[in-house]
Amino acid sequence: MLNIYVCEDNLKQRMLITDYIKNIILIEDYDLNLELSTDNPYEVLDSIENSKNVGLYFLDIDLNYDIDGLSLARKIRSLDPRGFIVFITAHSEMSYMTFTYKVEAMDFIIKDDQDNLHSRIHQCIQSAYSRYSSTNNHTGKIFVTKIGDKEYCIPLSDIIYIETSVSPHKIILHTAYSTLEFKGQIKATLPILGSDFVLCHRSTIVNIKHVKEIDLKNRTLTLTGGHICPIAVRYMPSIHKYFQDNN
Repeated sequence: MLNIYVCEDNLKQRMLITDYIKNIILIEDYDLNLELSTDNPYEVLDSIENSKNVGLYFLDIDLNYDIDGLSLARKIRSLDPRGFIVFITAHSEMSYMTFTYKVEAMDFIIKDDQDNLHSRIHQCIQSAYSRYSSTNNHTGKIFVTKIGDKEYCIPLSDIIYIETSVSPHKIILHTAYSTLEFKGQIKATLPILGSDFVLCHRSTIVNIKHVKEIDLKNRTLTLTGGHICPIAVRYMPSIHKYFQDNN
């Protein structure tokens, strides 16, 4: 089951968002659970700490607590790497901070327009539920890894790139909405990923389907979500060919 969490310090806004979510769940008849709606970020962390379910999190940024929504999102990401994080805030200028905090948010919704708010929440729930269901039903080709006592099944199509971690003998997998760090080696991982994945650097594998632009002069790739990866000179011809053949 996919659990939904709301963390918003403004009572009126929290009730509005919560009512939107309840109505969407009822109308769509999704297997979703509104687990918690609160103004306390620590209640969210306590709730998910021992949960085995994936979460969809709607977070305000300014929470009037000793941690803000961005810090909360970072803590959530460490507890629920597969979770979907959505920021709902009046501070549009803060959107860039989601990249600084590396929480890979699913969406950034501005509160001001109530009609747009409802529509965007609906879209986020539909998208998160679709991705969650696809992963759990093992539709299509998947990448499976284990972290602690939890097994993660990631559709290959969702993987943007994989890179070597600064932690010894670990690699980091990036999707549009999450990151996973686990034991592994780049060269050992590449053969099990399939033909859409290629080395662009000795420490980086990219999904060619997520390559948006190749800059041969500066030897970089622009990927989905604005990720930039360097290309080693030895891999430039094959990367260029893969990109041309698949686009």
